[in-house]
Amino acid sequence: STKTIQRRRKEWGLLSVKQQAHSIESIASLVDQIRVHSANRLGAKSIRDHLREENILVSRPLIQNYLQIVDAAGNKQRRARKFKRAVHWSTGPHERWSADQHDKWQRFGLFLLVGLDNFSNAVLWLKVWWTNSNPRLIASFYLEAASSLGGIPLLTQSDPGTENHGMANAQTLLRQLLDPTLAGTLQHQWMRGHANIKPEIFWSKLRRQWSEGWEAVFEDGLTEGWYDPEVVLERLLFRWLAVPMIQADLDRFARIHNTSRPRSDRRKAMPAEIPMVLLECPNDYGPFRDYKITVASEHLKIAAEAYAPPEHDVFLLVPPQFEHEATDHYFAIGCPEVNRSSFWGIYTAIL
Repeated sequence: STKTIQRRRKEWGLLSVKQQAHSIESIASLVDQIRVHSANRLGAKSIRDHLREENILVSRPLIQNYLQIVDAAGNKQRRARKFKRAVHWSTGPHERWSADQHDKWQRFGLFLLVGLDNFSNAVLWLKVWWTNSNPRLIASFYLEAASSLGGIPLLTQSDPGTENHGMANAQTLLRQLLDPTLAGTLQHQWMRGHANIKPEIFWSKLRRQWSEGWEAVFEDGLTEGWYDPEVVLERLLFRWLAVPMIQADLDRFARIHNTSRPRSDRRKAMPAEIPMVLLECPNDYGPFRDYKITVASEHLKIAAEAYAPPEHDVFLLVPPQFEHEATDHYFAIGCPEVNRSSFWGIYTAIL
């Protein structure tokens, strides 16, 4: 019964928005922290999604009221932003997976990589690494997603760069192993220009809501002269500290994205629903079907050996000798938590 559900939720500490009874005063410090981390680019809905990740449930009007009090000018700027719209249609999850790479952080020696399901807009992988040009790396992310989901799409798609050849070849190999009639065909589509729409939209969202806060942190190292990417020792240490920290935050961002309902828009042809719900239950939202092709772990292993051999150096964050030395120095300073506030202090202490 409803009463039983309510009682159980209360016993388990799963309080509703009303029961948590937050006020402007109680959310102020939490919202301010999110605003700092996102370079003040998030609106009320996105802030609410980030708070939910911390099990803090707040009504959207309360957040809007707080933002109007502390940042009326920013509110006006966010409302005035104009969107570029593109028409996209898909008949179901796993019809296509899109992959793309982001090089806006090349000046720091870091690169971002993403894979999306075109129908649900679910993030399949969102990674940071020290290169985005090695086809084995991108193929490994594709195969990792296939293993996690237990299947592959009908097609993959990407820009026509050589870094995407490993994924294209792995997808084609797996499709042909499962269906020999596909011999001689490519089960990947090359998207030229700006035709790879889904990742472009996602990068825009990531940059708007996430990137600028981290860029401000890393720019400090460049402007203060603490970090020179051309110096091998500094580049390796920066990578060793930054990649795990950034990856943890990207995982958090992907979780929020995958479990948050997008804003409704009657001009969009596709259902506006929580990405993971759409990925798992497409039939609940229209005449859609799940195109996932089940693939055995033995087949994934064959593809990995051919196109993403795990012993390749691209999968090493830093050389083993450097890993050993950096770990010793990190233990020597007491293993402090690496975060936005402590990053450069730890970096300079180890260096």
